[in-house]
Amino acid sequence: MIIPEITIQDAISMPILGFGTWEMGGRQSPDKSEDDKFVRAMQLALENGIRHIDTAAIYGNGHTEELVARAIKTYNREKLLITSKVSGDQLAYHDVINAAHNSLKRLQTAYLDLYLLHWPNPDVPIEETMKAINELLEQGFIKHFGLSNFSAEQTAEVLRLTDAPLITNQLEYNLFTRNNGRITEDVEASIIPFCQSKGISITAWRPVLKGATNPLQQPLINEIAAKHEATRMQIALAWLLNKPLTLAIPKMTSEKHILENIAATAIKLDTNEMDLLDNLA
Repeated sequence: MIIPEITIQDAISMPILGFGTWEMGGRQSPDKSEDDKFVRAMQLALENGIRHIDTAAIYGNGHTEELVARAIKTYNREKLLITSKVSGDQLAYHDVINAAHNSLKRLQTAYLDLYLLHWPNPDVPIEETMKAINELLEQGFIKHFGLSNFSAEQTAEVLRLTDAPLITNQLEYNLFTRNNGRITEDVEASIIPFCQSKGISITAWRPVLKGATNPLQQPLINEIAAKHEATRMQIALAWLLNKPLTLAIPKMTSEKHILENIAATAIKLDTNEMDLLDNLA
């Protein structure tokens, strides 16, 4: 299946659905007990039309990036989009440069399509961080850059420090997490309107509540799901994917969930359904 794509900042075409890798290969330390399972899950996703894989240096203390390298080894690198992130505690100039090169080594790739600042760090001047990002862009080690968990004010500051297009701000966002994220607040009230006014996409992490089903057991969601012959999870994901300049990167490990998530990209919710779901939380 071909996953729909959107053009961002006239600079890059991004599929609306990507593959999230948090907790694959460990949390903040390596866990190699299910490596083969996770590599196969990524390959299944790639075989079924996904071409964007999102990872980060902190995931498994680098081990997750190594798993991504294993998964993509036999695929045409130029057709893939690989995103990684530099940790918020590594935003000093030399730390950013070193972190980027370490990620490239673990991923066994010459460049990253998208490199994100994983979270802001008020103890490091953002000018120092952006000096490193601008150099990495100029040198071609990263093709594009973005943010993760940045407020509207912090995003505006970044925009003042680069001429490069800012591609995305990755935020905790789903049907039931609107302005009450654990890291960012005012997502719908402030961050999304500001970013989209600047042409910056929103990438939703934890887009389907990390698989939690209880919040989705709502009559409205059941009704819309039945109408579209879809699951409640698919409707929750489709709600995001029907929004402008919005991407999602759910973690998915089973073939069933991979195929269901991909199928959700074809669900078209009408204006009334979107309004009802907008007002659900």
